[in-house]
Amino acid sequence: METCWLRLQDLTVLTGQRQGNRLIADHGRIVLSASLPRGWELWETAAVHLNAQAEHQYEIKLGLGDAQQPRLAMHYRVLPKCLVQVPFPLTSKALAVDFAFLPPWPGVFKGGIDGTPTKAEEVQTLSLTLYEPTLKSATLEGIDFCQAWSPCDVMGDALVDELGQCKAGQWPGKTENRKALDDYLRKELTWAEKNNRYPDEWSAYGGWTKKRFPATGWFHTAHDGRRWWLVDPEGYAFFSNGMCYGNRTGIYAMADHIEALYDWLPTESGLESHSWTTGDQIPQYVVRNGLEAAKARRLVNFPRANMMKVFGEKWLDAWITINAARMRSYGINTLGVGVNDYGDEPTAEFLAKAKIPYVITLKYFPLTEQRIFRDFPDVFSEEYLQLAQSMAQKELSPYRDDPYLIGYFVTNEPEWLMNQGVNLAQRLLAASGCTASKKALIHALWERYGDIAKLNEAWQTSLASFDELLVPMVRDSWTEKALTDLNDFHLLLVEKYGQVVSSALKEVAPHHLNLGMRYSHASKKTLCGPLNYFDVFSFNRYGDQPASSAAMIAQGADMPMIVGEWHIGAQESGLDAWGLYYTETQAQRAQAIAYYLEQSTQEPHLTGIHYFEYSDQPYLGRFDGECYQIGIIDVCNRPYPLVAEAFRSFAQRMYPLLDGRLTPAVPPVKLDSLIK
Repeated sequence: METCWLRLQDLTVLTGQRQGNRLIADHGRIVLSASLPRGWELWETAAVHLNAQAEHQYEIKLGLGDAQQPRLAMHYRVLPKCLVQVPFPLTSKALAVDFAFLPPWPGVFKGGIDGTPTKAEEVQTLSLTLYEPTLKSATLEGIDFCQAWSPCDVMGDALVDELGQCKAGQWPGKTENRKALDDYLRKELTWAEKNNRYPDEWSAYGGWTKKRFPATGWFHTAHDGRRWWLVDPEGYAFFSNGMCYGNRTGIYAMADHIEALYDWLPTESGLESHSWTTGDQIPQYVVRNGLEAAKARRLVNFPRANMMKVFGEKWLDAWITINAARMRSYGINTLGVGVNDYGDEPTAEFLAKAKIPYVITLKYFPLTEQRIFRDFPDVFSEEYLQLAQSMAQKELSPYRDDPYLIGYFVTNEPEWLMNQGVNLAQRLLAASGCTASKKALIHALWERYGDIAKLNEAWQTSLASFDELLVPMVRDSWTEKALTDLNDFHLLLVEKYGQVVSSALKEVAPHHLNLGMRYSHASKKTLCGPLNYFDVFSFNRYGDQPASSAAMIAQGADMPMIVGEWHIGAQESGLDAWGLYYTETQAQRAQAIAYYLEQSTQEPHLTGIHYFEYSDQPYLGRFDGECYQIGIIDVCNRPYPLVAEAFRSFAQRMYPLLDGRLTPAVPPVKLDSLIK
């Protein structure tokens, strides 16, 4: 089947102006609309070919349906000043909103999808929006509706220097050349060899020697009558001040089809070959994109290459020595999410030498063949139970005898919760298959109504029997009683989701803490009873107030909690994206981080917060396209000094703040946000 093009003349300009073959932005925004071509649903991809003039990455959004309120919207961030292709999927899974993330492509950064499950016949129009405050204009070649789209090389001037930094511009802390890199890192190694210690009054594990509980030889939880605590193996009160990917030796950057944008790349042989990997070594990439696609993606690690330039074969030992000493001096007593994520990461070497407590994230959550929605399994099925038991044995057995293991996140950011307003019971009714969970729903409704006529009256349906609910049912609206029934069963599904896998994990590793699902955000849709199959409830919390989400969850579950992820970036340090929340300067960023740290001590259910993440992300994007200035260290393994000092200063006050002996003193800072 040949492709079908929508050219610029086929689109109507809703915002901005057309000047020949160029589009001129109106206050940083261009909005276009067009009728979808006949038979558009037969193509797999709508690839937008364009070149936009802006100072920073711009957002592109393709909407299906009304331009103001599309039924379904997909979005990416895109590299400016280069001709790129932005492929939006039109598959049945995309129209069903059956995944949350879009794969990154050359020059095309992290993307996502949201909206209402849509049938092709329900939409006749599309909209295309470009936005970035510095966006001036764009040249749009057109939108190519095609079957087997494949990426092309992105051509343009080199954007990244030989050290992995942005070539353009100057900022405080930029490493000028190879000699400056060498001089700095050798001084850091000398310092680290003499300064590898926690603050005074901290235990070997990073607990507080001024407050004790019974020792068990393992991390556990306790309540002192005032607040929840973690307790270290020696019995000392412990707050998990964590660093996500703290053990990772640099972050891999996308390299395929963008080689021209790098001044230099390491060789793929000899020592420098350890600066390269493929996508199949990154479990999250495999889960989202498939094993075969992952094998074809090449990624390069500039932080590793830089260490090799200075220390040669001894680069890994130098990396561990420097960064373990830094983290201890900053009061980082936990290696957060990502410890065991990458297949070629020297995890065992880091853990053995650093001796810093850590958590692991289980990589292969039991996903049944048929799923209710996105990554939510058929949780009442025997298949789910068997997969959970198999995962527990495979993933926990290697760690179960290590006292430095605090516990494990059962999974990472389940995608089902990322859909706004999701009700899993409604999705179950609409799904094909998932018979075990559908039968559980039918049983629950039979117990509630006892007679199909009563259910029909309550739901305003005309079912001949309860078993008709095994057939997919999609409705645009529900009666109030139906919504109550479906909300109740949604919570039963979430409860079963947690109970089955948690029981299997506790059987294998009874001494270690179950840290929960590490949800992408705190939500009442996860509050399904006492949650006592988790030892700790975990969620991510961006912004400036960690306490508010914990307080909301505490209304439904009085239990210890951990913020699995938070960060604050800054605009001034050479990257083109600055995180989900950010400030203008590093000084403002340091103050905002100090404020967040102090506020975390004031919620009695919070027993830890894990900063995301230790290293800056690559200028041209990591495996999923993220490229944020959020690190404590940059690509040259150089800390941001004001941020490092914010962590170091907080560590001196952390435990007295938690125990109520001191009160917070840092004022808040206004944050800008990528989340609109």
